[in-house]
Amino acid sequence: MTTTSGVGKYQRGKTFHHKDTPQIMAATGIPYVFTGTEAYPQDLIKKAAKAQWYAQHEGVAYGKLLITCPLNWRSNPEDGTEIVKAAVETCFFPLYEIERGKTTITYNPEAKKKKVPVSEWLKYMGKAKHLLKEENKDLLDEFQQIVDYRWSRLKAMHEHPLL
Repeated sequence: MTTTSGVGKYQRGKTFHHKDTPQIMAATGIPYVFTGTEAYPQDLIKKAAKAQWYAQHEGVAYGKLLITCPLNWRSNPEDGTEIVKAAVETCFFPLYEIERGKTTITYNPEAKKKKVPVSEWLKYMGKAKHLLKEENKDLLDEFQQIVDYRWSRLKAMHEHPLL
């Protein structure tokens, strides 16, 4: 089971948010860091080719991938691509790359008028159903705030190369 398994009368699931590993890795000075997902295959293939080049010519490259996991998510296998797309469109899993310290967002759901609240992503997954209950609205709101903060920070880094 996962860290969100402790859901019930006395515990409302995981009490902290995931670490932003692409940002952590970029902070170490790795020349190429990216995020990717099977739901956007052309984006992923392009970044994988770049990562291979960097690994062969400059050293380490790091990629964080989001792939479907119906068993852990407690979701329908046929919904996998939609779930992953929703994670991207909520900005929970933004698609971007950091090349020699310069951040570039490679898919911006706001610009495409496709940005949705995190609840649109969570509704697909049985493991997150407790977050959609009225008694846990504070948890959902906090989650949305963190996603929005991280997205705003990423956009600032995209717009200002020195960040």
